[in-house]
Amino acid sequence: MGRSGLLFLGFVLNVAHCSDILGPGEESIIEITHNITAVLGEDVHLRCIYLGESQIQSAEWKRRTNSKIKFKRLAGFADGKPFSRDNVSIPVSLTNLTVHMQVSSVEVEGEYICEFRSEEEYDFDKTINGSHYQAVSCSAFSGRPVPQISWLVDSRPPSYYPFTVDVSETLHSNGTSTLSSILRFPTHLQDEDSVTCVVQHPTLPKPTLTTVRVETFTSPNVTIKAEMVQNGGNLQREEHSDSDTKTSSVLLPAAVYEGVNVTCVFDHPTFTDKVSRVLTLPSFYLSGVQLLFSEMRNNSDDSQGTESLELKDGQSDTVIRLQVTGNVPHYNVTARNDGPLPEGVELVGSSLTVQGPVEHWHAGLYECSFSYHHLKATLKFNVTVKPQVIQPVPPTIRVDLRTEDGHRVIECSAADAVPVANMSWLLPEGVSGVSWFNFTSHNGSHSVRGVLLLPACSPWELTAECVINHPAFEEPENRSITLPLCARPNITINSSTERRDGVEYTEVDCSVESVAPAATITWHVGNSDNSISYLSETQVQADGLVSARSSARFLSSLYSGQNLTCTVEHLSLEAPETKTIHILGPKAPLMSVSVVRQRDSPLWLAVCDCTGEGVGTNLEWVLPENAKGLTSLHSEYTEARLTYLFPLALHEGQELTCVYQSEHGATETKTLPIPRYYISAVTVLNHTTPLQSRYGDGPFAHRLALHEDHHNQRILLRVEGNVPDYNLNCKRIDGSFVQMDGVAMVFPSELTEQDEGLYSCQASFYHHTATVNIQVEVTNEEKHLEITAIICMSSAMAILLILAVTLWVCCKGYSKTQYKKKESLSALTSMMQEPGSPEVKKPAVTENDSKEYDQLVNFSIVIDLKSTV
Repeated sequence: MGRSGLLFLGFVLNVAHCSDILGPGEESIIEITHNITAVLGEDVHLRCIYLGESQIQSAEWKRRTNSKIKFKRLAGFADGKPFSRDNVSIPVSLTNLTVHMQVSSVEVEGEYICEFRSEEEYDFDKTINGSHYQAVSCSAFSGRPVPQISWLVDSRPPSYYPFTVDVSETLHSNGTSTLSSILRFPTHLQDEDSVTCVVQHPTLPKPTLTTVRVETFTSPNVTIKAEMVQNGGNLQREEHSDSDTKTSSVLLPAAVYEGVNVTCVFDHPTFTDKVSRVLTLPSFYLSGVQLLFSEMRNNSDDSQGTESLELKDGQSDTVIRLQVTGNVPHYNVTARNDGPLPEGVELVGSSLTVQGPVEHWHAGLYECSFSYHHLKATLKFNVTVKPQVIQPVPPTIRVDLRTEDGHRVIECSAADAVPVANMSWLLPEGVSGVSWFNFTSHNGSHSVRGVLLLPACSPWELTAECVINHPAFEEPENRSITLPLCARPNITINSSTERRDGVEYTEVDCSVESVAPAATITWHVGNSDNSISYLSETQVQADGLVSARSSARFLSSLYSGQNLTCTVEHLSLEAPETKTIHILGPKAPLMSVSVVRQRDSPLWLAVCDCTGEGVGTNLEWVLPENAKGLTSLHSEYTEARLTYLFPLALHEGQELTCVYQSEHGATETKTLPIPRYYISAVTVLNHTTPLQSRYGDGPFAHRLALHEDHHNQRILLRVEGNVPDYNLNCKRIDGSFVQMDGVAMVFPSELTEQDEGLYSCQASFYHHTATVNIQVEVTNEEKHLEITAIICMSSAMAILLILAVTLWVCCKGYSKTQYKKKESLSALTSMMQEPGSPEVKKPAVTENDSKEYDQLVNFSIVIDLKSTV
């Protein structure tokens, strides 16, 4: 009985009786659900909780496996570590062994045991001094007064020998006691297969009996036998044991130990003395060899006892069987015929077999030897071959042609002939083939079949002849078959390109459709013998033709501009045939340049786009030395864009060049002209009068009169230049902006004197600008009449002044030098032309002329006033 099975007894007593022996109001030491009905395919819960005060060392669930009290551990805690198996979950804790288990089959039905172990030590099955002992433990937990435990073996108390009983008592803090009793005995001295634990206590109406099965020994059956096995011949010993049987075997060389007695000694606890068995090994002998071929056997004629066999010439399936007399387990056989065996005769086992028909060379003296270690037996017999009288029978000749596995198969047969016909092949000069012949015999007649393999296809027409010689023929018989020439193969070649990861690849296919066998395809580059790697495949079509396809795939740049040749070899071609395809070289890239104005930026953008094979980063701008713009390149394998950001003033009127440099050294350029712009002036389209500047010769502003009582008056402007567009802004002299409507200044409401003044309008395009000044005056009818009168009076006085000055100049001619006359006239002319202040440009005068100069100044102011009207 195993250790785990004995532990169950104490647990069963605890579970069965702990509730009965506890005092009133006390809890059970273990909570467990006893009878559980499970559903196949679902989970079942096994609940077991320890409620006592002992220190639990280990706990486990186990299941009874057979009637001999064997258990299988399922889940629990051992050495402080949890374990589980067979679809059982890990328990909750060391004192709470509640688990759930999947009911996967009906085999899980049975008895499940929940076991807790405290700090007490228990010894169960063990072996002492070679004897096997068993121990059964029975415990009664938490009782008061102390319960009594006794044992029954075969319904009687066990005697002192060979049984021993150990009793231990544990006192608890609540005044209860736990009593444990262990029954020990040697297994071989105890014949009963069960023992009973008897628990007595005042709380129990009658003693509780619990019976548990224990192990008993049964006397074994002892046998000994010997058998022959094939082995290396060395002495070997081997033992094998299982639960019920123990086997010990020894390998002995048979030739060495023949006739020897072998003794096997057995011992068992149930034996009073050791038991032995004796076996005598056999003795071997090899007495002789005899022939079993009775119909061919003749009596011996010589004193040496040599037997004789007579065979018929041409007979088939001949086997000469030999029989060995003796009891050897095996033997070695050798055979000879005044040397090696004749051709066609083989030794198979203990028989001589003649392959094919018997021939005259098979005759002779044969010697066969059989040996086993030192034993040997020999048989000599003489074989004679009796000639056969044959009446010639001519063969039936037939010729057949078929195509098979890429060959033309010509089959020529000469059947049912006596004797066998002789066959050969006759082929045209320079033509070779593979041929073989098969011979068969049936009921005394013979057939020969010849097979000739020729290529399935040939560029020439050829004839093959089958030649048959036979004694029944006066002359050899010939049968011929003419093979037609093959159709020429259909060869096609094409190419395609694809791009992968920015790299262009070219794939060239060469396809050949022909009769079998498939054509052979190779590739070559240019006029050289350089070959390239390729992949080939063959496919048999439904009409019997064979399609061969070969593909070569490579980087387009490797063989660009070169010829790629596909060479086809086929049996239907007298010479290889070629197809050539040209691999195109790289195309020149497409370039385009443009200039773009940047929105919301003072910079311009020059763009160079390049599209072509592998343009990559080989793109750049050729810029002047003073270029300070920002360049940027965005490129892919077939597209690239190069940009240049610059201010217009830096390259206005110049040419920018974009250059592409290919990997092969070719250069492509594209020039981008940058326009030159200008704004020459801003003109006023309304009627104006010029207002001269006191510092220059040109007008300072344009005087323009607007009416005081008019609405939506406009001053129309025009920008002179070649700019595509411009910004036009007008503002007062104080910096405030004026309402604009396109290229017109707009005064939506009635004007007042506050609207008079100097206005400045500026047109701009990047760094190009032009400005015009407009002097705006507000007039009405009364002011207009006053100004007209003043102008008329001023004009009359001016005329009188000119006349007076002229007369005065003439009178001064005698008193002034010619030089001063010119100077006075120059000063007077200057004052009359410039409407500025006379203090800006004063002529050089002397003190004597100061009075005259003052008069001129006064006149100049009057003229300026008139000119501003």
